Amino acid sequence: MVKKLHLYIIKEFFAAFVFGLAVFSMLLLLDQIFQLIDLFLSKGVAFFLVVKLFAFILPNILSLAVPMAVLFGVLISYGRLSEDNEITAMKANGLGYATLSVPVIVFICLISIFMIFFNHFWSPKMHSDFRNLYEEILTKRPLVTFSEKTITKLGDYQIYANKVDSLNNSLSGVNIYKFEDKKKAQLKTDAKQTDFQSQSNSWRIAASSASVKVYYSGVKLTLYNGYWQLANPSKINSMIHMTFASYEFFIPLRNAVRGNSSSLKEMQSPQILKTIQSYKMQNLPYAAYESEFWLRWIFAVASIAFVLIALPRGIMSGKGGKAIGFGISLGVIMFYYSLLILSMNLAERGYASAALIMWLPNFAVTVCGLFLFRKMVKK
Repeated sequence: MVKKLHLYIIKEFFAAFVFGLAVFSMLLLLDQIFQLIDLFLSKGVAFFLVVKLFAFILPNILSLAVPMAVLFGVLISYGRLSEDNEITAMKANGLGYATLSVPVIVFICLISIFMIFFNHFWSPKMHSDFRNLYEEILTKRPLVTFSEKTITKLGDYQIYANKVDSLNNSLSGVNIYKFEDKKKAQLKTDAKQTDFQSQSNSWRIAASSASVKVYYSGVKLTLYNGYWQLANPSKINSMIHMTFASYEFFIPLRNAVRGNSSSLKEMQSPQILKTIQSYKMQNLPYAAYESEFWLRWIFAVASIAFVLIALPRGIMSGKGGKAIGFGISLGVIMFYYSLLILSMNLAERGYASAALIMWLPNFAVTVCGLFLFRKMVKK
């Protein structure tokens, strides 16, 4: 009898959990989904590659979405049981709160164990796979970051194009602008100088068309049928105007195609710990690495903190349990992540140790949950 009841409760929770996971994942991925659709529809990227990008990016959102889905699932499932008086019927048959709570708590503990390994090892690998595939696409189709009649910023330059041909990697009606700080600008009036990029003032290049290639160190634009202008606003008659049939213009970018370099999100936790130790020995700032390391632990066990606050609230919800559960889940999520952002800022600014302050949101939610459990048992 008890086993069947446990299975029934797990089934109710699991259905609400999966629904919450799908909803929160889609909300968190909404911006990326639009970008991926644009890659396929507007940029000419193959549908198969777009699907692979989505497959790589989807699991990386689990760190954020799983704790939210656990909170939502517990509140909705137990709220439904309470709303339909099933909780009352179970208690009338001599079943205590432990019997009602244990199956979901055990199930969520298993989820947290999985998330520990996922956050520390699997998620960084998927971040790396996503980055490598995107860089491969960027090398073959460098114009995926460009949009027609929109200014695109690359390094110190701003580029505008009337038309973008992603299939042929070419631009039409190109304008390149460089604006420099007035304090650093030094006027150069040597009209014989043809290295346009070395000019320190604000200037403009206009060309009828350009072809684009991406390299590991930057982006090369081969411009055709255009002119270069340098004007001194205080001496308008001294404007320099040069025309050209073709001109190769290189924009150095440290992150154009990064090769084998790894970002913080792509580093597995043992690598992060080694980096922290190395930076400590060299007296280099390591707060960002420490925050990332503890963040993986915090998100992994956040589900346990959420279930402690959600179970008593869901069991005691009564009529309107599902609606109340939905509202409470949003409130708890806002409170938790606001507190987490505050803790991260304090840790990265050196006001407190990340190993302590980063656990503040989990601690606060756990204390609230234990208080509600005590109140529920007394009731």
